[in-house]
This record gives sequence, C-alpha cells and structure tokens, in this order.
Amino acid sequence: MNFHTKLFGGFATAALIASSTIATAEITATDANVVMKAMQDFGLVATMGVDGQGDPKVSSRVSDTKFSVYFYGCQDNDNCSSILIKAGYDLNNGISALKINEWNREKRFAKAYIDDEGDPFLEMDVNLDFDGVGNKNFEDTLDWWRLLVEDFEEFIDW
Repeated sequence: MNFHTKLFGGFATAALIASSTIATAEITATDANVVMKAMQDFGLVATMGVDGQGDPKVSSRVSDTKFSVYFYGCQDNDNCSSILIKAGYDLNNGISALKINEWNREKRFAKAYIDDEGDPFLEMDVNLDFDGVGNKNFEDTLDWWRLLVEDFEEFIDW
C-alpha cells in the first residue's frame, strides 16, 4: 500500500465518521415542524401554532398536563435557535417562594418560578442551535421533561 492509498483511506474514514456524526444531529430549531414531528414520533400529541410575537409555538401534553414549546432566537418568525418547554399550574392558594427555591436548589434541567398570582410554572431550556441534537438525545430530553413534570406535580401537590 503506498502513501496515497493510506492517505485517501484515512480521509475516507474521517469523512465517513464526520458524515455519520452529522447525520445523527437531526433536530434543530430552524424548522419548528421538525421539532413538532420529533415530539409526535416520541408519542406526544403536538399541534403547531404561534405565540404573541408570531414565532412558532407547539402545544402538547404529557400525562394530563398541557405544556407549550416556545421558539427563541428566531429571524422573522422562522429559523430559530432554541426552545423553551413550559407548563403552568393554577393553584387555589398559590405556592411560596421558599418552596419554589427548594425545587430549584435540588433539581437540574428545569427551573420553576411563581407568576403574579402565586401560581407555579416549570420551564426547561433546550439549545438546538448550530448542529442541533440527535433524535435519541431529543427523545431523552422529552423523557426528562415528562419525569420533571411528574416530580413537580407531586412536589406542588397537584
């Protein structure tokens, strides 16, 4: 085997590895329909809409909880860079900041806050910019969201 054959073989192997890596990163926020389809492939019912600024918004539910996926970093209401998954809960007596701080101190991946009426919200930011994430990673993110929603609902006595 001569030098050129080895060199070509090395480039071919590197190209194959690079293309397989790129092929696995299929979920980006540049096309909201791709995100919605990935959610549906995961088994969620998801419908497309728009938020107050005209950016894409996907509505869905996990268990009995409705949630929304908001798109951020959009250019002209398209070609976005990240998403925010968000669920809100209307409690009769609200919840204390001390309790929400306890959640935020002990949990990763999702944060909680209280609105003007004392009702809790749960949010999870997902960066889908540049190369995005692969299908399995996005499915894992959705599964983390499901688990966090279930834990949060138990935490707030929903």
